[in-house]
Amino acid sequence: MSFDYNKLPKLEQKVVLITFIILALFLIFAGHNQLINAVNNYRNGGAANISQTVSFTGEGKVKAAPDTAKVDIGLVTEGKDSISVQNDNSDKMNKVIDYLKKEDIVSEDIKTANYSLSPKYEYSKGKSTLVGYILNQTLTITVRDLNKVGEILDGSVLNGANQVNSVSLFVDKPEELKNKAREEAVKQAKEKAAATSKIAGFSLGRLVGFNENTLGQVPVYEAMGKGGGTSSAIPAPQIEPGSQEITISVTLTYLIR
Repeated sequence: MSFDYNKLPKLEQKVVLITFIILALFLIFAGHNQLINAVNNYRNGGAANISQTVSFTGEGKVKAAPDTAKVDIGLVTEGKDSISVQNDNSDKMNKVIDYLKKEDIVSEDIKTANYSLSPKYEYSKGKSTLVGYILNQTLTITVRDLNKVGEILDGSVLNGANQVNSVSLFVDKPEELKNKAREEAVKQAKEKAAATSKIAGFSLGRLVGFNENTLGQVPVYEAMGKGGGTSSAIPAPQIEPGSQEITISVTLTYLIR
């Protein structure tokens, strides 16, 4: 049975024409998408197919001695009223800060980490009575010369601090060390990739994935618990920096050709 478009009524001719146009546009659009997918698949070399990729992990480690310390020192002041407690505390802490600056600790390396004023109560026969106030102030000091840490601790106490809470040692600028560890990790992963591909009999394509994980740079803590004192006969504590290890693990993912 033949189809004669010209014999159709004008209205039906329009319907048929529109139908053919829609069908033609659909085929063009579908073909265009298939072409784009084919081009992308060629460019990626089949990277979307997980079975065509292989991954290798390398690890780099670098050891370094800490070069910087953070020292937490505190001052606890008690008194009958809040104003006198704060004034007394300020006088004592200013003396400590003046000492630190004389020891070449710059203002940027002296930070107030805590400042809290609390009421002090005494309890008797189920009743509480306000008897005064307690002010607790803590300074965090960055010491960039480890040879002076013990001296700074001892001098701070002799100048009024009555608490030394902790000392943390760390590498101040670890990025150069991290780069060395990263270089070693990548080198190790590449060597694994080359050796494995040779043994297994496949060829490596281009690199399509990179993942990194960093471990280490954990401060070495030297616990301190020294109270106030005024005798210069007390020897400054010896701080041993030891060493720290920075570890970087990388994973390289390649296409298989």
